[in-house]
Amino acid sequence: MTLKNRSGQPVEQAHIDALRAAVRGEVFAQDDEGYAQARLVWNGYFNRRPGLIVRCAGAADVVDAVRFATEHDILLAVRSGGHSYPGHSTIDDGLVVDLSRLKGIRVDLQRGVAICEPGLLLAELDDETYRFGLAVTGGQVSHTGIAGLTVGGGIGWLCRAQGLTVDNLVAADVVLADGEVRRASAEDDADLFWAIRGGGGNFGIVTSFEYRLHPQGACRTGVVAYRAADHAAVARGLSAFAATAPDRLALAAGFFDLEDGSTGIAVRYVDTAPAEDTDALIDALAGFGPEPVLRTTETLPYPKVQQLADADMAHHRRYYTRSFMVDTVTEEALATLIEGYRSRKSELSQIGLMLLGGQVARVAPEATAYPHRDPGFLVTLLGGWTEEQDDRANTDWCRSVYDTLQRFTSGGVYVNELVDEGERRIVSAYGEDHYRRLSELKAKYDPRNVFRVNQNIKPAKPAEPALA
Repeated sequence: MTLKNRSGQPVEQAHIDALRAAVRGEVFAQDDEGYAQARLVWNGYFNRRPGLIVRCAGAADVVDAVRFATEHDILLAVRSGGHSYPGHSTIDDGLVVDLSRLKGIRVDLQRGVAICEPGLLLAELDDETYRFGLAVTGGQVSHTGIAGLTVGGGIGWLCRAQGLTVDNLVAADVVLADGEVRRASAEDDADLFWAIRGGGGNFGIVTSFEYRLHPQGACRTGVVAYRAADHAAVARGLSAFAATAPDRLALAAGFFDLEDGSTGIAVRYVDTAPAEDTDALIDALAGFGPEPVLRTTETLPYPKVQQLADADMAHHRRYYTRSFMVDTVTEEALATLIEGYRSRKSELSQIGLMLLGGQVARVAPEATAYPHRDPGFLVTLLGGWTEEQDDRANTDWCRSVYDTLQRFTSGGVYVNELVDEGERRIVSAYGEDHYRRLSELKAKYDPRNVFRVNQNIKPAKPAEPALA
């Protein structure tokens, strides 16, 4: 294979040579040394071979790469952390704009912001900001890239206390489909600013993010675990507790195997700003029903909290996911989740719930492209395995469990956890009103749909002229 345009025709070598000469960064063709490593992404389920990889050294390289792809009608994918569940960080035959070397970060203490390049991983962002006693909402896995996480919304341990990552985005520099660099903020191109706060990679490539920072110290975290046989009491307790939990308290739940072969329900808590009532809150979590089978607590720096799930999301395993939102956790829903967990085909597969609400729910749905502001839980079914021969069994498991759970969903879905679910599901990620506006803005900023290797929002068609 070689670099091809969208008609399947090879791109002339002279054009590729001209691109190599123009950019400061590295350019990898398929027969170049370093290509084999450069093409790898986090999700080993996707074994794609791009025709060309441009590892950008700066924003100007991004401009050159986008203009090159547009001029030669080449399908373009964008990679920062390479952590895309559906493999959108790479593509066969086309061009990958690789931002992974763009790792600049500056903390402006006077303004209380961090100015960040898109190749940063959350661990790198957290490490720098925490040294100043500051943080911004990230995800739950420290080797996730900041760029994809941000433009999709940004749900993590701090979101109940601080809001989503997009709620803390102050401004961004965006390379549009024609190569123009546009500043997006509330004062500079408010339409573009609205669209990139949840609209995914549909509108351009962000080369600089400016985040509002918040004071952040050590966290109190631990696990309270129950037997699955006590799921009814856990469901009642979890739902009641979630309704009154302070914003500073983050909660996630999942399942694990006990030594006697039965299933356990683990509730992970993170008190992001421990106070005098922290012990009472933990006692309440441990009071859902019968005595917990496990209860732990420790104080950790926030960056260490961000690393708690890293080992469960190791690079180059094969992953497949389904995700949805529920208003509350009922006894029946929890029982169905437990049965789904027990039926998994790989010990690496997981099912998790993340409590939303707090500051997330205090932002108006129309304020950003991310619309899901109601309190509730994000449910994630994550198939994980290692061998290609097990692909069918594990993807089928994920889809099947998802189907059995649809009667409990409130209809929403987090765009960063969408995979190959079709256009209707993309609309569900935004709601019809948001999707309509995003489609209109897509027609404004990317009418040729250059940025289509994503959860794609198609450009709105021009309105038909009125009859005379």
